[in-house]
Amino acid sequence: MGVHRRAVLRGLVVGTAGVLAVPGLTWAEAASASSRGAGEPSAVTVDQTTVMAADGTRWPVNAVDGARWEGMLVQYTPDYGFTTFTNQWGAEVALEATTEPNQYRVTAANSALTDPSKSGNTAIPANGMVLSAAPGGAQDAVAFLTEHFAVGDTVTILRPTTVDSSQTAAAVDPTAESNPDGATFPGFRGADQLLVYTPAYGKSTGTNQWGYELIVQGGAVTALAGANTVIPADGLVLSGHGTMATWLQQNGLVGAQVKVDGKTVSVHRDVTINIVSARNEVEELAAGIQERHDAFVNAPFDAAFQGLATARGWLAKADAAKGTDDQKVLFYCGAAISAAREAYYRSLPSRPADARGVWYRPVEKNAEQIAATLAKMKETGVNELYLETLWGGYTLYPSKVNVAHDLPAQRPEFSGFDPLKVWKREADRQKIALHAWIDGLAVGNELGDGLGPILTRHPEWAAVGRDHVEDDKPTTSPNGFYWLDVTDPVAHTYFLDLCAEMVREYRLAGIDLDYMRYPDESDWQHSFNFSDDARAAFKGREGVDPLTLSPDGTPDQWAKWTAFVGEEETRMVTDIYRKIKADDPSVVVSEAPEAGTEARKIGQWTGIVDVVIAQAYTENLEALRAMVVEHREKMTGGQLIYTGIGSMYNRAGGHATIRQSTAAKDIDTGTIIFAFGQAGPAHVRALSIGPWRTPAIPPGRRPVAAARALLEESRDEIGKRYLPRNGMAPSVATSLAAEIKALARALDRERLSDTELTSTDKRLSTLSGSIEQLTAKGRIKSAVAQQLTEQISRCRSIIDYAIKRQMR
Repeated sequence: MGVHRRAVLRGLVVGTAGVLAVPGLTWAEAASASSRGAGEPSAVTVDQTTVMAADGTRWPVNAVDGARWEGMLVQYTPDYGFTTFTNQWGAEVALEATTEPNQYRVTAANSALTDPSKSGNTAIPANGMVLSAAPGGAQDAVAFLTEHFAVGDTVTILRPTTVDSSQTAAAVDPTAESNPDGATFPGFRGADQLLVYTPAYGKSTGTNQWGYELIVQGGAVTALAGANTVIPADGLVLSGHGTMATWLQQNGLVGAQVKVDGKTVSVHRDVTINIVSARNEVEELAAGIQERHDAFVNAPFDAAFQGLATARGWLAKADAAKGTDDQKVLFYCGAAISAAREAYYRSLPSRPADARGVWYRPVEKNAEQIAATLAKMKETGVNELYLETLWGGYTLYPSKVNVAHDLPAQRPEFSGFDPLKVWKREADRQKIALHAWIDGLAVGNELGDGLGPILTRHPEWAAVGRDHVEDDKPTTSPNGFYWLDVTDPVAHTYFLDLCAEMVREYRLAGIDLDYMRYPDESDWQHSFNFSDDARAAFKGREGVDPLTLSPDGTPDQWAKWTAFVGEEETRMVTDIYRKIKADDPSVVVSEAPEAGTEARKIGQWTGIVDVVIAQAYTENLEALRAMVVEHREKMTGGQLIYTGIGSMYNRAGGHATIRQSTAAKDIDTGTIIFAFGQAGPAHVRALSIGPWRTPAIPPGRRPVAAARALLEESRDEIGKRYLPRNGMAPSVATSLAAEIKALARALDRERLSDTELTSTDKRLSTLSGSIEQLTAKGRIKSAVAQQLTEQISRCRSIIDYAIKRQMR
């Protein structure tokens, strides 16, 4: 899926929810638990999160959901994954939450000192955590877990109730001169830098989405932001990238006190500020829930409002405990935010026509493991699986095409087993549409399988960078990938046949093309593809060797050369599309363009792909949405646009996944998440009670059925929600329900002709006009009209896709 970078999620409060709350405990049960318990008294203080064993021994936690280095004790939460992904050379303890604040029960305790076969990659409880110790270091964290923890023990977590933290800013109101390390970046903010922007700088910071920002007024944080933040006239903005973005996320709660002394930035937070911040998020989420309720959104609002009541109950407990037991205050604040977030998830619509997919690189070695993974996906709400079938130059399955070209039949770790056959069988059983996800022209990676089998056996098939034309062996692009030469006629045919084989032989729902363009290098000297075949083809057409060209010396001819390279890439995609569609017109051909050259050029493929999945891998919701809009505007062939997010891969957690997956829901028709290999219980919980809680039909594969499902939901809502809540007049409800029912019946066949679909589309347009007129007369409430109109508009866009892409 390309290169991924952490950024920022606007509105996400990091550090207040308390990864140490009780994320898997049923909140109705937790609320009824007594606030008694053996919590540490308010006088006990720690300067960092600390674990206290049953015998009273304490040890500091070095990191949360991060890499485990020598001598570290790391806490892994359900936001991180299903397991810790650690090796066996350490010790791990699994903890499940009790009904007592900050207390956990040990459910597993394993160590390399006792049994290395069990001491790593521990399953993370959905309602708890895993403490993981690495060997080495000045102090022995492994011995701490090995000697002081046993199954059944009760463990207490202590957290700092007051935190004072300082960092040095790279510059205040930066310029290219005052901050040369940031001179070439938007807002003059460089890598891992902290900057201070005051009104003297200008109206906004000018920064890009790869960071995190805090708005400070009156010496306190008043809002969390993402990119290009407006600078308040009576305050300032703190902006961080990389490690400094993480520092701001950890310390910058709403209400936190901020002092700037020269370039020294100090942040203070205590239990009072934690309560203020928690209350701010709860009420912000409550406002969104109420807004959706008033807008007649189809969601279980009784459960959502009950969750809000629970959240406010936790806040009341926090207020009561302040000054008496501040450790409990932190727990209650985290519980309040967690309850409010779950209420927020429940208030989101769960669309009946929606692609809900995940990318996944398989590791399963038998049918039982495959079935178990698919069961987790089904529990999450997944209805499309983009399974990696070609990476590092190897296929997942035994390929006849590979054998015909004297290549290994499949990846060696799966030798003797056909995983793709089992994946297809089990996916069908779970009603999950299976798509092949391929690494495209990137057939090797020096950080992965190396050169890979394709170019090892056929070095003449290698695409060549301009600066390596004299090399006698394949070389990588600067990003470490080896590339296939699509101009080589034999390589072209091989790759075409391989793509067609996997889709045809396994009757897959689609194929998702990744890395189908050569990298866009900032230095033209490193650009691709200067293979002998490409140079000869261009010289035969233009009469000049492209190696003699340059963007400065021969700009017109250089432009022709770069256009030629793009045309060859497009020819490859066109041939794949045509060959696959000739075998089965219903197969979905999708492309997942990553930011950069693919995103800029995707419009060139408007006639030859069905679905575009924008790789909107940023936690900044405004930037994410802008990426989706950009792709939609470039595609004029009736394509459906899905939003691709990287929240699982980035370990961003369940809340970030929900925020990102819904950021562009009014303009996309699906969400595909990278990648289920990094999913965890928190992602499953958030999606399954939120936007993926009810079944949905993927519109890419079955557009007519998806459009019909939208109409059927609209008809049902008239009787279940709109009429009971006086959203429309009874006579209007009767006539609208009848017309929508008739339209749904008109789509009750999957093999409708273009003429029939066009006729239905016209009737939908007329219906929208009628709704507008009835709303103007006061016969339909405007909020109800908006819901109906949006459903009809979505239905029409899916029908347009069915017609233009000839999909049924």
